[in-house]
Amino acid sequence: MRTRTVCGVSQGDPPLTITWLKDGGNLPPHLGANYTTLDAYSSLLSIPSLTSSHSGDYTCVASNPAAVLRYTAKLQVKVPPKWTVEPNNIANVERNRNILLNCQADGVPTPTITWKKAIGGKSGEYEDIRERLYTKIYSNGSLLLQNVKEDREGIYMCQASNGIGNPIGRMVQLKVNSPPHFTSPSRQVTVKKGDTATLTCHVNGDKPITISWTRNGNAELTPQTNYRISVKQELTQDGIIAELNVIGTESSDSGIYFCQASNLYGKEQQMIQLQVQEPPQNPSGLEVVSTTSRTIQLQWKKPLVNAGERIKYLVQYKEEQASNWQLIEAGETPSLTINDLKPATKYSVRILAEGSAGRSSPSTPLTVRTAPQRPGGPPLHINVKPVSSTEILLTWSPPVTELRYGEILGYNIGYRESSSSSSSYIFTNVYGDGEEGGELLLTGLSKYTRYSIVIQSFNQVGPGPLSEPILTQTLEDVPSMPPEDIRCTALSPQSLQISWQPPPASHCNGILQGYKVHVEPLHDELRQESDDFEPKKTTGLTLIIPGLRKYTNYSIQVLAFTRVGDGMMTRPTYCRTEEDVPGAPADIKVVVKSSQSLLVSWLPPKDANGVIMKYNLYMRTLDSSDSNHGKHYLPVQHTSYEAKNLRQLVEYQFRVTASTRVGEGQSSRMVVQVPSTRIPARISSFGGPVYFPWQTSATLPCIAVGQPEPRREWYRGDEPLRPGVDSNYKILADGEILLSNLRKSDSANYTCLVENSQGSDRITHSLIVQVPPSAPVLYVTSATSSSILLHWKAGTSGGATISGYILNYRKVQSNSEEMLLPRRISSYELKNLSCGSTYHLFLIAQNKIGRSAPSPTLSVRTQGEAPGVPQGTTLIQPNSTSVLLRLHVWPDNGCPLLYFVIQYRTSTDNAWMLVSNSLKPQKKFTIPGLNPATVYQLKIEAHNIAGSSMAEFTFITLTKDGDPPPPELVTRNHSSQSFIVDLKIMIPLLLAIAAMFAILTATIFCWRNKQVRPLKEQLENQQNAEAQRERYYATIHKVAMQSNDKIPETSEDISPYATFQLSESNAPTNALLHSFMYHEQALTEGCASPPPSSIKMNSGRKRSRTRKREAVSEDSDSDLDQLTSSRTESSNQLDASRMKSIYLYHGPHSSTSSDISAMSEVKSLPRRGCNRNNSRWLVSGKATLRSLLPLQPMAETSFSGLPLEPPTPDRPEHSEAECDIDTMKKIKYASKSGWPRSIGHSNHTDYSIAV
Repeated sequence: MRTRTVCGVSQGDPPLTITWLKDGGNLPPHLGANYTTLDAYSSLLSIPSLTSSHSGDYTCVASNPAAVLRYTAKLQVKVPPKWTVEPNNIANVERNRNILLNCQADGVPTPTITWKKAIGGKSGEYEDIRERLYTKIYSNGSLLLQNVKEDREGIYMCQASNGIGNPIGRMVQLKVNSPPHFTSPSRQVTVKKGDTATLTCHVNGDKPITISWTRNGNAELTPQTNYRISVKQELTQDGIIAELNVIGTESSDSGIYFCQASNLYGKEQQMIQLQVQEPPQNPSGLEVVSTTSRTIQLQWKKPLVNAGERIKYLVQYKEEQASNWQLIEAGETPSLTINDLKPATKYSVRILAEGSAGRSSPSTPLTVRTAPQRPGGPPLHINVKPVSSTEILLTWSPPVTELRYGEILGYNIGYRESSSSSSSYIFTNVYGDGEEGGELLLTGLSKYTRYSIVIQSFNQVGPGPLSEPILTQTLEDVPSMPPEDIRCTALSPQSLQISWQPPPASHCNGILQGYKVHVEPLHDELRQESDDFEPKKTTGLTLIIPGLRKYTNYSIQVLAFTRVGDGMMTRPTYCRTEEDVPGAPADIKVVVKSSQSLLVSWLPPKDANGVIMKYNLYMRTLDSSDSNHGKHYLPVQHTSYEAKNLRQLVEYQFRVTASTRVGEGQSSRMVVQVPSTRIPARISSFGGPVYFPWQTSATLPCIAVGQPEPRREWYRGDEPLRPGVDSNYKILADGEILLSNLRKSDSANYTCLVENSQGSDRITHSLIVQVPPSAPVLYVTSATSSSILLHWKAGTSGGATISGYILNYRKVQSNSEEMLLPRRISSYELKNLSCGSTYHLFLIAQNKIGRSAPSPTLSVRTQGEAPGVPQGTTLIQPNSTSVLLRLHVWPDNGCPLLYFVIQYRTSTDNAWMLVSNSLKPQKKFTIPGLNPATVYQLKIEAHNIAGSSMAEFTFITLTKDGDPPPPELVTRNHSSQSFIVDLKIMIPLLLAIAAMFAILTATIFCWRNKQVRPLKEQLENQQNAEAQRERYYATIHKVAMQSNDKIPETSEDISPYATFQLSESNAPTNALLHSFMYHEQALTEGCASPPPSSIKMNSGRKRSRTRKREAVSEDSDSDLDQLTSSRTESSNQLDASRMKSIYLYHGPHSSTSSDISAMSEVKSLPRRGCNRNNSRWLVSGKATLRSLLPLQPMAETSFSGLPLEPPTPDRPEHSEAECDIDTMKKIKYASKSGWPRSIGHSNHTDYSIAV
């Protein structure tokens, strides 16, 4: 095929040049293209034979000297497809291999290559082949077939087309060469012993196929090698079926057989396992994998079985005490979970194997206990009882046994106010006994409030269901807030109307019974002992109080009260009665000032009844003429008037009234005077009592008249006053006396005397200087575990009414607190105190001037002591793997227990294992995880607010079967501890012998020194010794307002806590008081331990140097007044008959109080009567009972004496030897007594201690 094209220039000047370019370059010669110039303006390009290489961009370039012009045209030569790589007609591939069928063609445009496969394996109808798994078509047209199987065999066609001419195609015959392969996987054939076993294998592949049988890779099996073997083969369309028969199988026939197949293309073999079955062995290794409250998961080891044998498992179980077994099929898996069991129940479990040949014998039974579960029922018999306004006592029983689902460890108690908008409860837990239930005292509740209470039990898993809510109500109490909105209105000069609103309903704490209104005048000078200040009761909200003083400011307080008592008073509200006409002036007098004048003076009304606006002076003569009558109005600041221009020898009468805004009041008495030329000395001022606060100034007037000028002189009492440099008074020019910086000593009668030749006059001012009151006398009437009842006697009032008292109290090692008390009471009960604690108290009185000095500080101890120690037999109950502690038997000695610290260890361990350092008090507590038949040591500390006690016990757990421990264990424990016990006896004994030797040496040395002293010193010592024979003893059965009594002959008034007075011939007036506390401690005879390290033994030397510091309790702040003293009796008690042990012995224990006197001295006294009657398997009491009786802290109300003085040459102190001898006497005395005392019944012993 050929083509041509013309390029012509339409415009342009010659000469023109036309050339041709291909693809931007000159025409290649090999293309065979040429161009011819047709005329001066056109050129012809011709190509005689077109090929694909002629395709491209052809450019005609026309140029002249003026310009060059280009024009490009594209030539595309289309070529039909043709093979570049032609497929082969036949292709062979092995099975499971890959094959690449090449098929590539060229053309313009590029041809598209597609592959097709003949349907049905014959040419004619084809389907397109697309890329998929194991089939890929490359971009060059080749086809890749992967992992070729027989189904890929057939006729494939490759076809190329590009739309130019006819497509081209080529067929390929694909042949798959198949080696032998098995259609089924390896398998296991099981037969009973003696039956014929048929082993079959299906083989596919290209024929011919050769089959052979082998066993365990050994020689070929043929009927010739084994007469029980027969072989059979059957041809199929795809291969062959081979069969091997083993006749009369035996156990030795079990094994692995191989079916081997081969052909021209390869070989393959298949494994068939033959198992000849026999009855299986019983399974072994039965164990528990896990347990829950309702399930037990088991696993076991498979028994030895014949090759290829399949067995299943049967599980049998029953409750431990039941007789019938229940059966569960477990299948072939060597594990099973048993469901629907009862919580916390023991079961027996065994396993069997079952095969085609029968069942095995059962395995050894296994005992399993299911896990506990939350309790399924609530506690029963719940009883609630309000015991106070803030406390409710609860008691209950545990749930029914069937619903406990484990051991009940305790209970959760929930409570909430019934009126609360929240439905949630406040919970607190109580550890208790699942067999006995429990009890709880709910404290800190709202007063007179209805509560909803629920209880649930809990075990180690968790809590059970709540009980039905029980409603109860706390008891009534006094209102905790005062009435509100206090209003006061004056109705008249002598009545007030008071109104108020009730306290908030939430603070009434009960049913209000009424109100009490307290009314008192505000100013002290208006208070009189005869006034009735008793509160006024009413049930309403308004009260009119009549009979009050006129125009007086009153303090008003209101309180609400219930059936229990009075609530809080309101803050004072001040209200004044209305004004009224005043009373008469208190006094009036008239004196002659000159021959024609009289001086009238008066005192203001005692009852002003308002604000005095003016005074009205009435004057008249005895005649009836109006000219002789007169009325004068005087301002309020004037209390005297000089009437002038009077007639001599005429009698004048005077009287005075006062006026307020209301009107004129009552008149004074009438006074009469006659002017004359004789003017004796007279005083117009008034005397009488006058009150001034201390540290201020006082002016005492003495206005005098007379002619000649009177002479004036002041007296204090009967002594004339002579002002000096150091005196605090001076006499002014007008005759007044000014006293500055008043002191109490300035209180006296001050008399002003005036006289002249005509006469004399005098007045007396009784000056009372108001000072703070004197200290009251405070004493203690009684003390309980939480309260102290105080009484006091007021001292002098200081010239002003006592307005109240301030009680200051402080617990030892705590901050002090103050409490305001009303002035009219003389006793008060201090409540809500800590049990067994020492308090320091003093009382202060106050008036409007100030506060008094504090009363002597009292050191008072509330009742209650540190915890005691129980007997081990009642406290401890050992089991095989745990120990039960009955903590409720631990004596609290009057102060509730706060918590326990529990530790334990084996007898061979040195380190203690802490169980709990803050265990709340509870009835019973169990320590789990112990080993059977093991010796343990147990240490328990009990704490209350008064102190703590510690005890050690030794116990032996029971054997695994719950039997008592073997005797050899008890004997071995006995031997290991006897040496330690002997040391604890011998060491104190050796120390005591050494101390006695030292005392004897010191005594001899002191005696020899005394022999060489001068006679004068011996006489002084003799006098001192005689002075010490006078001993005084103070007791506080009741307040004694007299001096100390002598020591009585009987012991009725003697207390182990005693206060003595040492009389010296030259001693100062203040008595020297010594206080001693004597603590005694008993030890078990034959098994004593040294005293605990916490108790320090004071040496005689140290005691001598620090006698003053030790003589007063370290808890005292100051010394007490001699008017108060104390008596407290103390004794150590223990019931010897109850000292028994079962599986335990007592270790050393101690009792420490939070308030221990520095003078306390612990004596180790032997204890008689140790019980040695122990069982043969128990720890011997003689060898292993180590018990220190607890210190019995004294329930003491201690009062310190006057300040102690250091020893002086006139008052020699006891020597070290004398103190030690006295100590030894006490020890001997105590050892003779034996201390056979019972805990329940105290036998008190009194001591008289001479110092």
